[in-house]
Amino acid sequence: MRANRILITSPSLDVKQNVSGISSLVSDIMQESSFPVTHFTLGSRDGEKKNLLWALKQPLVYCKAIYVSLSRKFEIVHLNVGLETFSIVRDTIVLFITKKIFGKKILLHVHGGFYLMHPPGKKILAWFLEKLFANADAVIVLSEKEKKILSERYGPKKFYVFPNAVNTAQAVQARRKQPDGNKIKLIFIGRIAGSKGIYTISESFQYLADYFDRFSLDIYGAGPELVKWTAALSKYDKLQYCYKGVVGGVDKWNALHNADVFLLPSIHSEGMPIAMIEAMAMGCVVIATDDASMGSVVSNNINGILIGKNEPRELAQKLKEIINGRIDTSSISTQAQKYIAENFSISSYIKQLDDVYAGLN
Repeated sequence: MRANRILITSPSLDVKQNVSGISSLVSDIMQESSFPVTHFTLGSRDGEKKNLLWALKQPLVYCKAIYVSLSRKFEIVHLNVGLETFSIVRDTIVLFITKKIFGKKILLHVHGGFYLMHPPGKKILAWFLEKLFANADAVIVLSEKEKKILSERYGPKKFYVFPNAVNTAQAVQARRKQPDGNKIKLIFIGRIAGSKGIYTISESFQYLADYFDRFSLDIYGAGPELVKWTAALSKYDKLQYCYKGVVGGVDKWNALHNADVFLLPSIHSEGMPIAMIEAMAMGCVVIATDDASMGSVVSNNINGILIGKNEPRELAQKLKEIINGRIDTSSISTQAQKYIAENFSISSYIKQLDDVYAGLN
């Protein structure tokens, strides 16, 4: 029997255009899957202004969906979607074009977004979400928690729980020593937006002035609030921080290898961040919040540290404890690497995904 051919959506796969964990995962799927997989770019570039010109270009997405459906032979659309307002509307229209007009099977893959944890208040948005889930042939979610929330909200579907995965073979199995008074390196990698908790990070530094000579912060990524955030950081005269731009591939692994603590105190809209999993694979001590599926990966004080949302003082306290050696970071690092290697391997992920592809006949 001929293998199903897959059209998979995500933002650009070029790390210079998008800081996207979805794109990183899609790149691995395209390389490793036993099925023929073609990429369909769906999503704005980082820094792209949503002005009149941008609005006028959006119908071209639907024209492209029609063209691809006519000119390329594929049976399944692997639709990666973050549950944000514009993405919901856009992706539902793409779903209708490919499924209702051209009869394709739809594998809906949910990657966080504000409306994962928050039901929409507006009726029109609720309608789009209902149609999105009602017309999916199968749904991939990142955790049992997400499955419970979405099945209660949109009814029983063929759900598959697939935590995100990373190519752990690329991770150098470095073991970090407990900080003993030496300077530690903090790192942030991701989309530079308020939802990622960036202001929780900057506000925490007001409680750490006496420690500015004992840590530094490296920032990688891009996003709409880069200028505002770096301005907030620049208010601390002796804070040592450096914005290093967008990073991907081997350079990203090297950046994580050189870091001690990975910061992601997200406020909302997370799913299961790829960068967080990669950081744990490298043995970084992750400090995160229990948003969406993040708490299903990070076990507090075992393989990472969980703090409350919008809690800069708590973040500062945890950093003080790490700097002063009161947290066993060596054990956390080792447990993080072990947990990711055993549970988030890309090879086992691809095998399960290929089984789903095969079942969508």
